[in-house]
Amino acid sequence: MGKLIAKTAGITLAGLLALILILFGVFTVFFPSVMLRITDLCGMDRACTQYAVSVYTRTNDIDDLAEVAERAYYSESWQIAAEHGQMLMSRDDFEQYCNRRDALAAGEGCASYKQEVAGIVSVAQYRLGNNSVALDAAFLYNSTSFESNNAAVTLTMTVIEANDKAFAESILARLKETAQNIGLDLEEDIQNLETLISVTESFLGQ
Repeated sequence: MGKLIAKTAGITLAGLLALILILFGVFTVFFPSVMLRITDLCGMDRACTQYAVSVYTRTNDIDDLAEVAERAYYSESWQIAAEHGQMLMSRDDFEQYCNRRDALAAGEGCASYKQEVAGIVSVAQYRLGNNSVALDAAFLYNSTSFESNNAAVTLTMTVIEANDKAFAESILARLKETAQNIGLDLEEDIQNLETLISVTESFLGQ
């Protein structure tokens, strides 16, 4: 009798596991948004990023694309962050989307959303070893202004944290080139640029 009960319990357990796997597969394929929320609640950041990619692939919605780039960045899924961040910046509706995000974040003291995305792409490319691409992305939106917490600041702080003095030299050169080539009208922008130059020089012992 004991063997029969154990056998029955084993069959039942196997059946439940099979059902769970089937349901998991069904939700993964047909309801990635559900799996995204589940993995998010469970703190499974990398899995959550993959489901975010699946959701965007289905919708092609810019909100979903932005979520991919942001989740990939915070889960350190650098390839996904670099690719989807670039896709986001390349969209025709990116400017309009940035304006909407900036309006929602007004008064919070955040960097503009355009700078946030450029920072995501820049750091992701740096983490992938694509330094020249990272540098270009960091300064992409700094040709007429230099707001606080912009993409160049994000990249510089990442490089300093990594103690990468060789690449910090490249950043410093671009910062000085920027200071010479753009005319900043706002005193705040000038101060932001000068401060970042000073921070970088201090890190390099100059």
